[in-house]
Amino acid sequence: MSIDDILFTSKPLPVIVHENEENMAKKKEEKYVSPSAGLDVGTGWLVGSSYISTTKIDYIPLRDCFYTIPTEMFSKSMFNKDKVKYVEHDGRIHIVGEDALTLAKIQNGVAQRPMAKGVINPNERSSAPILREMIRYCIETNPIQKGGKVVFSVPAAVIGSDDNFNVEYHELSISSLISSLGYTPEPLNEAYAVIISEMENADEVTGLGLSFGAGLVNVAMAYKGMKLFEFSINKSGDFIDKESSRACGIGESIMNHIKERQLDLTKNEFEVDAEQRALIFVHKHVIKNVIDNIIRTFSKSDSVNIIEPIPVIISGGTTLPNGFVELFEKELLNAKLPFKVTEVIPAKDRLTAVAHGCLLWSMR
Repeated sequence: MSIDDILFTSKPLPVIVHENEENMAKKKEEKYVSPSAGLDVGTGWLVGSSYISTTKIDYIPLRDCFYTIPTEMFSKSMFNKDKVKYVEHDGRIHIVGEDALTLAKIQNGVAQRPMAKGVINPNERSSAPILREMIRYCIETNPIQKGGKVVFSVPAAVIGSDDNFNVEYHELSISSLISSLGYTPEPLNEAYAVIISEMENADEVTGLGLSFGAGLVNVAMAYKGMKLFEFSINKSGDFIDKESSRACGIGESIMNHIKERQLDLTKNEFEVDAEQRALIFVHKHVIKNVIDNIIRTFSKSDSVNIIEPIPVIISGGTTLPNGFVELFEKELLNAKLPFKVTEVIPAKDRLTAVAHGCLLWSMR
């Protein structure tokens, strides 16, 4: 089966098995059915969001990766017992989510990603069918009305992008995958979703939104609800892993582990070990690069003139290390911005903000 066959057919693939189907069906009957859903389609994480009551929202996160194992290693009864998530496709077993990373480390292997640099990975032929089942899991763990709207995040065009980055094809592909599950897809810019999420209770939706993902930093400006511009930058979380790994001569997965579990950006770079020092330096570079690109975008635009101070909202998994917000504020304060900033607002939950914004947009 080709990727095009997968993208444009409604025939379901074997779903991720994580619980007895009879028990799942029974639980679904007892649950509130959300009229719509939000979906953050990120390089590092997929996050589904839906209402589980008229006022309460639930989030279903899933690491956006998979690890393929030989069929002889597979025991359905043991996998179901431990609720390991997997996809059966093309005669192979693909472990997905956090379990994929764990198993890859145990076997000294490498977990693959269905996404790369913010879009569907063109180098992984299994990306589309696996991604569809991962999307199904994030959307259908909590009941959603069949045919209901699913608003999903998309990146903006990358500044200085190459031929491998095709936002339009990516958007059409994700739309097709969601449609094949029986829902109505609608794209929403990722950084704009962050603004919507954090400005939910504000008098007006105005601000500069930045979503620091694994593959990209997405940037959008909104004024009184109107999106004025959007763009993305291809130096973010994965770039940090790659460059710090190169500087230290150790694997990217190890650098990622240090970044997620040990890194403290408030520390003096000359009082920590070589790995954390490299991570601090590359974080500073990424933040400065983002701010420089924002300044350049404003300076080249004749249609955007911000005369009132605005808030800057930041979100995304790359912002999670301790001290990131303070480091960003420091770099922002030292920059010669073409507009005034009222405050830097970290998203209340930086892993679910995009999914939250998508869900709010779906209910408008």
